[in-house]
Amino acid sequence: MLEDCHPFPMPTRAYLANPEAGATYALAKKRKVRKTPDREIWRDHLAISIGSDLSGLTFHHHREAWNTVLFGSKRWILWDNARFKHNVTRQRRMTRDWDTHEHLAGHEWIRRLYPEPERTEEIRIYGHDCIQRAGYLMFVPHRWMHMVVNIGDTVSVISEVGLGIGDGKKPEDFLFDPD
Repeated sequence: MLEDCHPFPMPTRAYLANPEAGATYALAKKRKVRKTPDREIWRDHLAISIGSDLSGLTFHHHREAWNTVLFGSKRWILWDNARFKHNVTRQRRMTRDWDTHEHLAGHEWIRRLYPEPERTEEIRIYGHDCIQRAGYLMFVPHRWMHMVVNIGDTVSVISEVGLGIGDGKKPEDFLFDPD
């Protein structure tokens, strides 16, 4: 786990507290069986992400996902879904430039907008700002708003819940615009 990413998101804390939660044993087979519907399980979907320094994705959200860095590092800013689920105004104020209403590239958001006290306080209280290094796995909870910026050349393996074969994400899937 990331030592510099505390507190861990609730799904991670729950898993660390009880990794067997949500599993039962099939009476006849004596093996663990998950009670999770098929649409919720991790599919055989893996992707490789290769990016140069300062590349990445601006704020977006999707289903549960994980990302393991093989080489390089990533900076993550994650923000709890509960903070924007019923408040589009809060979401826009956090993720966009207030003057131009535009989404900025991740590294530009960090450089220009993150230092503003309202944004810094929101992430420190309701989110996480952390560095993922090679060999570490990052779990992103369902619908959590997040951005990622590569620190140097970076290679990672990623997967997202509920994607079938051939259903990978396209660049336009990450352009979230609530308008």
